[in-house]
Amino acid sequence: EPRWYSNGEVITTCLDAKKNGQCWANYMFGGDADLISEHFCEITCGRCNCCKDLYETIRQYGGNDFLQLVDQDGEVREFLQEAGNAATILVPTNEAMRGVSVDDVKAVLKYHILPANAVNALWTTPFMALGVEMQTMNDQAGPLTTTAFPIPANTTWEGGLSGFQIRGKNNAVNVVRSDIAAACKGYITFVD
Repeated sequence: EPRWYSNGEVITTCLDAKKNGQCWANYMFGGDADLISEHFCEITCGRCNCCKDLYETIRQYGGNDFLQLVDQDGEVREFLQEAGNAATILVPTNEAMRGVSVDDVKAVLKYHILPANAVNALWTTPFMALGVEMQTMNDQAGPLTTTAFPIPANTTWEGGLSGFQIRGKNNAVNVVRSDIAAACKGYITFVD
């Protein structure tokens, strides 16, 4: 979501503009602003009611037990409620959350957030199918990994694949429902 001068020089990103109180600056409107796809700056700056944040999307699709954990950590909750944050969220199903005891809420929650990266932007299941390492917001935990598997014919970049594993250092989860794109600049993938 970078903002460019017409000569191609990057001057800022939409999120930078928001953090610096520049959402209403002249360069955020007209001219090159029309080149920014999918209302990114409007979403980031809160000028667009065109989509839901990650938190509300998780609630809409039934991730209530996960959100109860999120509500214990203000930083993670704020991240999920900020429409300008691009990420794929690995949400344990309510069944998977039953009986879970969490000592370090922040570390566990950040392990479920896959920030956008420069290669594929957001992690959708077709990219995960390539056999990859995915960094999480929990820098201390190490990457999550997948094993390559054949992508079914007619699969788009938006995916919707399930039935494969994502592995961490100490455990693995199965993808049961994926690539829910109802959120602004983000995807929700349910795991068991």
